[in-house]
Amino acid sequence: MADRERRSSLHGFLDSVTSVRGSDLAQALRDKFPLMYVDHRGLGRSDKPHDPDAYAMSLRAADAVAVIDELDIERAHFIGMSWGGRLGFGIGEHAPERVLSLVIGGQHPYAWPDSPLTRVVSDGLIAAQMQGMEALIQAMESFWDIRFPEALRARYLDNDPAALHAAWTKALAEGPISKNLGEWRIRCLIFMGAEDTDFLEQAERAAKEIPNAVFLSLAELDHIGAHMGQGIRSSRLSSARCMLTSARSR
Repeated sequence: MADRERRSSLHGFLDSVTSVRGSDLAQALRDKFPLMYVDHRGLGRSDKPHDPDAYAMSLRAADAVAVIDELDIERAHFIGMSWGGRLGFGIGEHAPERVLSLVIGGQHPYAWPDSPLTRVVSDGLIAAQMQGMEALIQAMESFWDIRFPEALRARYLDNDPAALHAAWTKALAEGPISKNLGEWRIRCLIFMGAEDTDFLEQAERAAKEIPNAVFLSLAELDHIGAHMGQGIRSSRLSSARCMLTSARSR
C-alpha cells in the first residue's frame, strides 16, 4: 500500500534526529516522500549504553525493525548516511524481508579500514573520555579543515563520549557485515564522494558484488562534504528519488 510506505532516515555518527531533519537531503526528499527519523542507540533521545556489546549490528538492525513494527509497517525504504549507511547494510543483512530499498551514502559493508579518518575518530574518542566531546569535535574539524555550524556543533558537544566510544569500539571489531553480498536481492543505491579516500574503494566494490546495486559518485566531494549534503540538491538527487519510488510495485 503506497500510503503505508515509509522512508527511514538513518544519520551519521554524531547526528541526532534534530540535525537530520534540517539536512539538505531530508529537505530535498520530505516534500515528496513521508520520512521517519530515528535516533541510533547511543545518540539523541535513544538509550546510551556504555557496553560495546550493546552495539552489535544485529541489535542495531533490530532497533530499526522495532520502529517499523511499532508503526505497523511491513517493509520500508532505508536511507543511511555514514554511520547510518553502515546500519543500512546491517539491516540488509539481518532483516532483508523488511526492506524495500536501501540508499546508502559514505559507507561500505566490509571490515572497518585502518584509515586516516578511523584513526582520527579513535584518538578523538579516547581524548573525549578525559576532556569531553570538544576534543573529538576539534579533531574532526582539524582533519577536514572546517568548523561545524554553531548550532550543529552544540548538538555534537551534547553527545555522551562513553556511549560513542562503546559504539565505535564494537564497529571496529565487528568485521564484515555480510558473508556473501552476492546473495542479496535488495535494490541498493550506494553513493560516495569521489574524494572520500577512506571508503570509496570499498563502496565501489560493494556495488559490484550486490546484484541489484547502483553506484553513484559525487564529484569533488570528500566524506564530510557528501555527509553535510553539499551537492545533494543537484540532478543526482533524481537517482535517489527513482530508487525510493521504483520498489512500489514489488
